[in-house]
Amino acid sequence: MFPAARAARAFAFVLLPSLLAGCGGATTAMTRDVEPMQSISVSAREYGFVRPAADVTIVERESSGFSSWFRFSRGGDLWNRVRSGMALTQIQHPQIDARIDSLRQDPRHLERLSERAGPYLHLIVEEIDRRRLPMELALLPQVESRFNPQATSPKSAAGIWQFMPYTGREMGLRQDSLYDGRRDILASTRAALDYLEQLNARFDGDWTLAMAAYNCGPGCVSAAIERNRQRGQPTDFWSLNLPAETRHYVPRILANARLVANPRRYGLNLPPIPDQPQLEVVQVRKAVDLARVAHQSGLDLDTLRRLNPGLKHERTSANHATVLLVPAGSGKRLSSALERTEALPPEPPRPTRTASASTSRPAKSPAPPSHKSHVVRAGDTLYSIARRHGTDVKTLTSFNRISPDAPLLPGQTLRIPGGLS
Repeated sequence: MFPAARAARAFAFVLLPSLLAGCGGATTAMTRDVEPMQSISVSAREYGFVRPAADVTIVERESSGFSSWFRFSRGGDLWNRVRSGMALTQIQHPQIDARIDSLRQDPRHLERLSERAGPYLHLIVEEIDRRRLPMELALLPQVESRFNPQATSPKSAAGIWQFMPYTGREMGLRQDSLYDGRRDILASTRAALDYLEQLNARFDGDWTLAMAAYNCGPGCVSAAIERNRQRGQPTDFWSLNLPAETRHYVPRILANARLVANPRRYGLNLPPIPDQPQLEVVQVRKAVDLARVAHQSGLDLDTLRRLNPGLKHERTSANHATVLLVPAGSGKRLSSALERTEALPPEPPRPTRTASASTSRPAKSPAPPSHKSHVVRAGDTLYSIARRHGTDVKTLTSFNRISPDAPLLPGQTLRIPGGLS
C-alpha cells in the first residue's frame, strides 16, 4: 500500500497539551510529507484527539442535557472532569438506586474501578469532551469489560468497548490475521463514541435508549418501542420489554456514575487519577516486531504489549499504517528506535488445508440451495438473525426487501437466502 521510501517513516502523535500551541496549518497528520528517517512530533490537536486550550469549556447544548457552563483546569484529578461533564444526573429510577445499593456492598469497588481505568481514562475523557458528550459514557467500559482490553464475551464481543465482529467492521475497525481494531484502545474508543452518537441521533437524543441499543442492538430497541406504541404504552427505556441483560445494563452504567459523582456519600473511596496524558501515539508504516522495537528503544516489552492489545502477533503490518500507544514521555524514544529498526519481511501466507494423500474420496457435490425461513422472536435483531444463519445484515435485508432500520415484530417471517445454514 505504501511506497518503499515511505515505509520506514514513523510519525509520533503526542497527546500532550504543551504541544498544542505549536499546531498551525491545515495539513492533516495523515498526509503531511516529511523527509525519510525524520522523526516528527505532531500535535494531538492536528490529529483530532484533544482541543487546543489549556482550560476547556463544555458548551451548553440542550440536546445533550447540559444545562449550564462548566469550566475546569487540567492537572488535577481526572475524576473531577468526569463529574463536571456528567449530563444525565436528572435521570432517577428505583432500578438505579437498587444497583447502587448492590455495588456499594463492595467497599473497594471504586478503588478497583480507578485502578483498571487509570491507563485509558484520560484518552477516553478527552475524546468524550471533544465531542461534547455526557461523561457518563466514560463508565460504559466498566460495565462492558471492566476496562480490560483482552476481555472476550461468549458471543465473541472483544475489547474494552466489547464490539461484536460485525459491528466493529461496520464502524471501521479492521480485523485481520495481524490486527483486531476492537482491542485497539484508541481506535475502539473513537468507534464506540461514533456508534453511540449514531444511536443517540436515531433515538431522538435519548441516551438511555442509545445505551440500551449499544447493548442489544438498535433493531431490538426499535421493535420494543413499536410494540409499546401499538399497545398505547409509554416508549421510554424504563417501560420497554427488553432482554434482561439490557434492562440491567443501563442502570448499572448510571449507578456507577452516581458513585463516581459522590463517593463519600456512599462511604466509598475513589483514588484520584492525574488529569494529564498517560499515553502518546506513534504511527508506524512498516512491519516491525514489538520485541525488537522494545530492545532498540529500551521500553518495557510487557508495557508495549499491554498498551497495544490489537496486535495479535506482536507485530505491525507492512500493508496498513499502525498506531502504537506508549507511555507519555516515551514517544520520541520509540520513534527514534523505529527509524533504526529494520522492517520485517512480509507475513507468510497462512497455510490452507489440502487433501492428504490418504484422503482419496471424491469431494461431495454441493447440495442444491434451498430457501429457509425464520420466525422473529422477542429480542431478535437483524444482526442476530443474520449471524445465526451464516449471512450478513445487508444480504438479509436485501433478500427480504426491507430497510436495515425496519423494526422487527415477533411472529414476523424472514426468508433466509438459499444455500445458507
